[in-house]
Amino acid sequence: MGKVKLVKDGVYSYVRHPQYSGLFLITIGLLIQWPTLITFLMWPILIIAYYKLSRREEEEMEREFGDKYGKYREAVPMFIPRIS
Repeated sequence: MGKVKLVKDGVYSYVRHPQYSGLFLITIGLLIQWPTLITFLMWPILIIAYYKLSRREEEEMEREFGDKYGKYREAVPMFIPRIS
């Protein structure tokens, strides 16, 4: 196995967690398309669970890459891309 590299290009140059951003968009779409009591109850639980997961992943990245990840974290938003 080769050396592990911090990926900062492509979609990762816009958000640090693009997979979760996509999941959040899909679930918002489901709330709009299929507004049921269970979807309204489960949505915040899902968002909180994935937010906590992303924080744990970031702690792992800090340990793995140190200051490199810290600088990346300062420059790139977590879920919502900056509009410039």
